[in-house]
Amino acid sequence: MKKKYEIELRTKDSCVPGKLFIKRVIWGEVFGNFNPFFCRYSGKRYLVKSDCGDLSDPFRRDESYAKSFFIEI
Repeated sequence: MKKKYEIELRTKDSCVPGKLFIKRVIWGEVFGNFNPFFCRYSGKRYLVKSDCGDLSDPFRRDESYAKSFFIEI
Protein backbone atom coordinates (compact mmCIF):
# COMPACT_ATOMS: atom_id res chain seq x y z
CA MET A 1 0.00 0.00 0.00
CA LYS A 2 1.33 3.41 -0.93
CA LYS A 3 1.95 6.05 1.72
CA LYS A 4 -0.72 8.72 2.16
CA TYR A 5 0.23 12.29 2.98
CA GLU A 6 -1.80 14.99 4.70
CA ILE A 7 -2.59 17.77 2.22
CA GLU A 8 -4.24 21.09 3.00
CA LEU A 9 -7.03 22.29 0.72
CA ARG A 10 -6.80 25.97 -0.18
CA THR A 11 -9.26 27.97 -2.23
CA LYS A 12 -8.42 30.78 -4.60
CA ASP A 13 -10.55 33.26 -2.63
CA SER A 14 -9.20 33.54 0.90
CA CYS A 15 -12.57 34.33 2.53
CA VAL A 16 -13.11 30.70 3.58
CA PRO A 17 -12.35 30.37 7.32
CA GLY A 18 -10.62 27.36 8.84
CA LYS A 19 -8.36 24.75 7.35
CA LEU A 20 -9.40 21.50 5.72
CA PHE A 21 -6.99 18.59 5.36
CA ILE A 22 -7.25 15.42 3.30
CA LYS A 23 -5.03 12.32 3.13
CA ARG A 24 -4.01 11.30 -0.37
CA VAL A 25 -1.40 9.26 -2.21
CA ILE A 26 0.88 11.48 -4.28
CA TRP A 27 2.87 10.58 -7.38
CA GLY A 28 5.58 12.27 -9.41
CA GLU A 29 5.73 12.75 -13.16
CA VAL A 30 8.91 13.50 -15.08
CA PHE A 31 9.08 16.62 -17.29
CA GLY A 32 12.72 17.02 -18.34
CA ASN A 33 14.68 17.97 -15.21
CA PHE A 34 11.51 18.57 -13.19
CA ASN A 35 9.50 16.04 -11.22
CA PRO A 36 6.29 17.66 -9.88
CA PHE A 37 3.91 15.84 -7.51
CA PHE A 38 0.21 15.34 -8.18
CA CYS A 39 -2.79 13.96 -6.28
CA ARG A 40 -6.45 13.32 -7.01
CA TYR A 41 -9.32 15.13 -5.31
CA SER A 42 -12.97 14.85 -6.39
CA GLY A 43 -11.91 13.01 -9.53
CA LYS A 44 -9.54 15.75 -10.72
CA ARG A 45 -5.75 15.83 -10.78
CA TYR A 46 -4.12 18.66 -8.78
CA LEU A 47 -0.54 19.88 -8.53
CA VAL A 48 0.78 19.43 -4.98
CA LYS A 49 2.75 22.40 -3.64
CA SER A 50 4.66 23.05 -0.40
CA ASP A 51 5.26 26.17 1.67
CA CYS A 52 8.80 24.93 2.42
CA GLY A 53 10.07 25.11 -1.14
CA ASP A 54 9.83 23.96 -4.74
CA LEU A 55 8.71 20.33 -4.94
CA SER A 56 9.43 19.96 -8.65
CA ASP A 57 13.22 20.03 -8.11
CA PRO A 58 14.19 16.47 -7.09
CA PHE A 59 17.73 17.48 -6.10
CA ARG A 60 16.69 20.03 -3.46
CA ARG A 61 13.49 18.69 -1.90
CA ASP A 62 13.50 16.47 1.17
CA GLU A 63 11.01 14.79 3.52
CA SER A 64 10.54 17.98 5.59
CA TYR A 65 8.55 19.50 2.69
CA ALA A 66 5.75 17.02 3.47
CA LYS A 67 4.79 19.04 6.58
CA SER A 68 3.26 21.79 4.45
CA PHE A 69 1.73 20.12 1.37
CA PHE A 70 -1.27 21.93 -0.13
CA ILE A 71 -3.38 22.06 -3.27
CA GLU A 72 -5.38 25.00 -4.64
CA ILE A 73 -8.93 24.20 -5.64
